[in-house]
Amino acid sequence: MEPQPLVTIPPLSRNRMMLMVLGTGAAVGLHLGLLHLYMWRSFRGPVAFFLGALAFSAVTYALWRWVFPRMARRSFASQVAMQIAVSLVAYSVLSVLVVSVGAYFLGIPQLFGTPTGPDDVITITPTIRQNGARVYALLPIVPTMLSTIICYHLVWRRMETLQTRARELGELAATAQLAALRAQINPHFLFNSLNSIAQLIHVDPAKAEACVERLAEIFRYLLNRAEQEFVPLSEELQMTNAYLEIERARFDERLRVETLVDPGALRQLIPNLVLQPLVENAVKHGLSRKVGPGTLRIAARLDDGMLTLVVGDDGLGMSSAVLADVFERGVGLRNLRARLERLYGPAHLPEITSTPGGGTRVELKLPTTDRRPEAA
Repeated sequence: MEPQPLVTIPPLSRNRMMLMVLGTGAAVGLHLGLLHLYMWRSFRGPVAFFLGALAFSAVTYALWRWVFPRMARRSFASQVAMQIAVSLVAYSVLSVLVVSVGAYFLGIPQLFGTPTGPDDVITITPTIRQNGARVYALLPIVPTMLSTIICYHLVWRRMETLQTRARELGELAATAQLAALRAQINPHFLFNSLNSIAQLIHVDPAKAEACVERLAEIFRYLLNRAEQEFVPLSEELQMTNAYLEIERARFDERLRVETLVDPGALRQLIPNLVLQPLVENAVKHGLSRKVGPGTLRIAARLDDGMLTLVVGDDGLGMSSAVLADVFERGVGLRNLRARLERLYGPAHLPEITSTPGGGTRVELKLPTTDRRPEAA
């Protein structure tokens, strides 16, 4: 059965959370500013309240994002106590700064020092104005601190927990899908190998016996590496050569193999059984039906942090119509593409070029071991 694409839970975006926090703060600031505009007929008030509310929102997000998570290893009571202390200090300093700037902007006395300035027409003295500014500075500290701590534990931490669970579930599902893909490749590959051996049993029993020994080597390789997603290229080449010996016993001199591998590439880790389906397709579809001898070429080189693997043949090739849906025509290539997309992303899918009568070339560009992402 063909593996179905995973249904993943999109992680809750911190950017969206930041927009929510800043948007809420902006709405509160705009509300207070419009109220100030209605009561005092001053257009400076809405601007001051709006910018001040954004500043409080920014500090709230910074506490949630970078400060409070550092206290997570403590007990819940210790966390809350430290969060209260940090929030009180942060919001007190911020409130003094915001109100001081707002007082200067609105032309009212500063929070500290002797108030100066004329009385207005409704006999509000500079001292009353200064006390009013002090009240504005004190009022938001405790409510903002309480809402910050409550929303952090009820909203932000739950969001982080959901993100972690979604990531873990995605990793488990991806691992299960990769295992299913490998499970499809193994019997498909072994069935084709047994088919080749069956054709030799009555024609050349000695070659058939040698092929069975090669098949035993392949079985040992598959059993030893069954749980490993990545293997050294050198081991993958050894297993591929064992398969090619089975095919050479069947095709005799009609099958030639050329291998050109950089010595440094042999130590690179590649996905388990990534070469075999390419080699098998080249032999089965490109060379087996060709009249006369054919050549299979395997190359590997390191280039700018990438490992380039090439499997090519000078066989029958494919028309553009066949090449357009080549991944849908066989289990091996389809699963190979799905595995590479799961492990590396869509930028590392197989690149296939082919011309009728001119052969087929498949190229893989994989990150080198030091740049390889962790297996999903």
